[in-house]
Amino acid sequence: MGRRKDVLREPLQSEQEFAIFLKRVRQESGVSSEELAEGLMDISQLSRIESEIRPVPKTMRDRLLERLGVAPDMYENLLNNEDYAEWKWQHKILMAIECKEFQKAECLIREYEMQKPADRIRHQFCIVMQAELLKLQGAVQMKLASLYEEAVRLTVTKEKQLYVQPKLLSVLEVNMVLEYECHRGIGSDFADKCRFWVEYVKDSLYDEQSMAKIFPKIVYYYLREILTDDYVITRSELQRALQLCDDAIELLRDTGRAFYLVELLEYKREILTDIIRQITESGKQQEAMSYQTALKESAELERLLKELYVEYGVPIYMQDCTYLYQQRSVYAVGDVLRIRRNMFGMTQEEVCDGICSVKSLRRAENKKANMQSEPLGKIMRRLGLSKETQKANIVTNDRKVLKLMTKLAYCRNNRETAKARMLLEQLKTKICLEIPENKQYVMETEASLDLMEGKITKEEFVLREERALQCTLDTKHILNTGRLYELEEVYLTEMEMMGIQKRIEWLDCTEKRRQIDFLLRFFEKFEQEDRISDYIVMYEFVMTYVTSELGNMGEYELAKELDRKAIQSVLRCRRIYMVHAFLYDILWDEQEQKADVGEQIEKGKVADSLRQCMILSHLSKQIFYKKFYLEKIHQVT
Repeated sequence: MGRRKDVLREPLQSEQEFAIFLKRVRQESGVSSEELAEGLMDISQLSRIESEIRPVPKTMRDRLLERLGVAPDMYENLLNNEDYAEWKWQHKILMAIECKEFQKAECLIREYEMQKPADRIRHQFCIVMQAELLKLQGAVQMKLASLYEEAVRLTVTKEKQLYVQPKLLSVLEVNMVLEYECHRGIGSDFADKCRFWVEYVKDSLYDEQSMAKIFPKIVYYYLREILTDDYVITRSELQRALQLCDDAIELLRDTGRAFYLVELLEYKREILTDIIRQITESGKQQEAMSYQTALKESAELERLLKELYVEYGVPIYMQDCTYLYQQRSVYAVGDVLRIRRNMFGMTQEEVCDGICSVKSLRRAENKKANMQSEPLGKIMRRLGLSKETQKANIVTNDRKVLKLMTKLAYCRNNRETAKARMLLEQLKTKICLEIPENKQYVMETEASLDLMEGKITKEEFVLREERALQCTLDTKHILNTGRLYELEEVYLTEMEMMGIQKRIEWLDCTEKRRQIDFLLRFFEKFEQEDRISDYIVMYEFVMTYVTSELGNMGEYELAKELDRKAIQSVLRCRRIYMVHAFLYDILWDEQEQKADVGEQIEKGKVADSLRQCMILSHLSKQIFYKKFYLEKIHQVT
């Protein structure tokens, strides 16, 4: 039986377009076309991009947005054939380097470099990856400096004047310059250069996610340079170094990241020890006490993180810059069209009706050709998706809306429902609610807040989550019939995944287990392809619920196995946000297993585990969970 053609009606407002978004962000940031284009393209080319006359590859889209301070890993990515091929090459190279498969990485870099047409962004990527390879193998400093300098010059004009006339640079470009300065070894001004880049990043357009990638690294390099026997450092300089260190750590806390965190904690310990020694020698014992408390807390966190990295087989220290190039939720558009059409049970003829020829869709699904923008957009909307190839949970051309969304997520996670509702009301005035994804986001958020405040029952919550899902999914055909669980391939947006996952807790055991199996199969595919890092945001979120529910169902061993796998995955990606939740799940499961045989875990061990959870929740500023663990500790002790 055929499916309805009009799964979603046409939204009344145009959806997010890269060209419109780029131009708006550039103008609101006070950046001229000349500044943004310098080293990347002619101004006329940028003008054609912003006028939607000239298409632009994904690598260049990312670089333009990065220069404006927008982190590309905020978005899910649907890529055309050429962009998907580029991404696959880069992903294979990044994985080979991360796994220290040096010979394989070298071959991949050479082959990737030879791909046509020639591309300066690709060439720059290859040079940086070659430098990273050599660095891991202990290459001489001047060789590394030469490679990084070559990479910088590809997109940064007049690079020697950077410190006199600062330019608009992406995080990737700042990293290349920093590495060049680090390895060139001429003169003794690297500390001064680091101080320059610290201020550069502080004054930049970078959002928090972008800053978190580079600021901690600059601070680490600076501290490494000045905290040596060759560098005489005064008490006031120690205080400034401590403040910089704290600024970097605070940024990581705000974003739930751990880039260079252990390294920073080690230097913080060294700085605090020196400050305490100087204060004690001057006879100011009372003043030293506050620093001793800070030292104890910092050392405890450092020790805990190191133990976790060792236990889960993750390198303690940052080893390369591959993390800077990680993407988020990457799919080929052709695959999405085919998978989504099959999910909806529609034929190619039904999908194309009134839009384009079947041949055009068939070639797109087989990745033989890209579809033109207009028919692609109409087909995507027919399949419940916006046409934009870089997707946030909300469809918008306003950067301020994305920031509002981030603040709202923080308030939701900390159960600050009043603040969350205020932010949601602000957000609703700035987006088009005729766009299905936006309507879905608002409906799901309101249902979650109502549940938190006890305004609705769990049964009402499940119904409202389903209504939210219906904005983009034919739930009666796909979800309620169980068809979703039978399909070999599934494509769901992050919002759809969230909606499906949030219902799990309130379903009956049979349906709950079916949905858990589906979610596990969904991520198993990415694990097998070594792509879990690209889906780590949703994987981390979903697995906290899955493992908790498996524990509630008495499947303790499976829950613990999945918890440990999740901890390893998030630690590898230098994420710290939900580690505490996985650790608590393991503790809870072990307690329940002991209770089933009439035993219990020693109270001291329980208290230690809860304290670890509390420290980690405090690290990522999760106030709600920190209070929860504190209460549990009081109950045990």
